[in-house]
Amino acid sequence: MYSLAVHSLEPELRSLREEGLIDDATAARALARDRGRVLSLYTELRATLYLGVLLVMAGLGIVLARNLDRIGPLGIVLAIALAAAACTVPAVRGRRAGRTLTVAGEYLLLLAVLLASADLAYAERQFTLLGPLWPWHLLLLAVVHAAVAYALASPLVLAASLTALAGWFGVGGTPGDVLLFSSSTPSLGARALACALVIAAWRYTDRRARPESRFSDVFDHFAVNLAFWGVIAWCTEWPWVAAGLPLLAALSHVAVRRGLDSGREAFLVYGTVYAAIGTCAAVLPHVHGAKLSLGLVLLVVCVAAATLWRLRRRLREANP
Repeated sequence: MYSLAVHSLEPELRSLREEGLIDDATAARALARDRGRVLSLYTELRATLYLGVLLVMAGLGIVLARNLDRIGPLGIVLAIALAAAACTVPAVRGRRAGRTLTVAGEYLLLLAVLLASADLAYAERQFTLLGPLWPWHLLLLAVVHAAVAYALASPLVLAASLTALAGWFGVGGTPGDVLLFSSSTPSLGARALACALVIAAWRYTDRRARPESRFSDVFDHFAVNLAFWGVIAWCTEWPWVAAGLPLLAALSHVAVRRGLDSGREAFLVYGTVYAAIGTCAAVLPHVHGAKLSLGLVLLVVCVAAATLWRLRRRLREANP
């Protein structure tokens, strides 16, 4: 018979606590992890709730498509509006009671604003409520979503507002619209950069007015991604590449520096990955031959991977 001995760090942790090297809270968390009593499902819960929101929106579209004639346009508009209002109830009640918005409540609130957006689009298609002002509907949604985000302290709804704002600027909600080099244009890059500047200014104003703001990370990620998309769009065509490459280098340096200073690994990824993409966007149109192009891409990817590995190692050494 063989027995399996499992080493426990409990004596060492208690000794560190008694010597004052770690506080009681840190020791309690470490002991719970050592005993296997802590299992975080936070990420899985958020992913499940987000998937649930997407499934509800998809299911709603199917139901409406199959029952359009029976329910009627006005009935559909009212039903979606009531569903959106119902989804805001937990967040509103929690806010009035002074409670922090729960994860489930925040995703219900996100579902509410998505339903409201879809309802507006459907109502406009059926009744042309906005008429000639329809091109401004994304800006209207951005303002309304921002008001809801601030009223109920929801970073997710703020993200929906910034997405609508980017759409109003004519920038797609996904990087594919910019990173498809054949369809990317300098004007698209200019719009992306303009949107990034507006978001950066909004972030600065929000931070000055509310130093404890929970929205800074949302602003940062949106502004950085949009700025990179705009700069890469400038790297695809001469003479814009003359401005695009220096801006790409500067922006990559700022992103990496921000990641190292703040301990946020995502910014290290932004700085290295977007730099690699921008380099390929600028150089590949001038390289002839499939083998040479593939070799160049492979070289850039290897350099980016090695750089990112070193940066992550440096970050972990600075934040053990």
